[in-house]
Amino acid sequence: MELNDYRNFFFDLDRTLWDWDSTLIGAEDLVYTLNDTGRNVYFHTDNTLLSRKAYAEKLTSMGIPAEESQVLTSGFVAAEILAKTNTQEVYAVGEQGLVEEIGLKDIQISEEASKAVVGFDRNFNYDKLSRLKEIVEEDGKIYTCSTEKVFKRRADSRPHQGAFNSAIKHFGDVGNVGKPSQAFRDVFDDYFDYFPGKSLFIGDRFADIEIGNELGMDTAAVLSGQITEEKLKKAEDEQVPDYVLTGLHKLRRRII
Repeated sequence: MELNDYRNFFFDLDRTLWDWDSTLIGAEDLVYTLNDTGRNVYFHTDNTLLSRKAYAEKLTSMGIPAEESQVLTSGFVAAEILAKTNTQEVYAVGEQGLVEEIGLKDIQISEEASKAVVGFDRNFNYDKLSRLKEIVEEDGKIYTCSTEKVFKRRADSRPHQGAFNSAIKHFGDVGNVGKPSQAFRDVFDDYFDYFPGKSLFIGDRFADIEIGNELGMDTAAVLSGQITEEKLKKAEDEQVPDYVLTGLHKLRRRII
């Protein structure tokens, strides 16, 4: 299929469309072109710092128009999983975006809960790790929202959630609800209305490519994050993209 035949475009955010502080080269023009030519544009992220609503507002403020319904976060996925299992309270390790999504499901946040959800938390500390250790040892359930290793901003790169996950896993098993988990795929399918055969899933990590392939879409890797040409040579079959792009401006040229 030619790139200009796709009707639905699903973009990762961090290191695909932006570096958090500013959009990457070609991002605004690409989304404008897609919207202007009647394509459907959606966004997905493992970064739980913001809620779906706040991400839509941030995207719009940076020149990429978006509505809350166009955005899916792993924080929302976690809240959906909790709601479907009739969870009444949960211990939440994360910032405002995760807390808001859980609150929208009328789930109480409590340090005494037997379940925990761990998102990206720039205030992660020894006390929080100690409580998570207790939950694991008491046969509780812990869900992590991402396996991302690096949080890249315009000026620097900082540790992402992967480092916290490693510390928690030292005490026992945890379940991931971020990309490329089955939980994320299930909620994705319910959340968006799309036909896989006319859809392109775009991201900078192998987790993006893997889940896009599992969802039955074609996939495009952007070489602005984890994925490099050298790493692609060693990628597992489920992590091989249909297209490789050095930048989003290259995609725009091929869909006009």
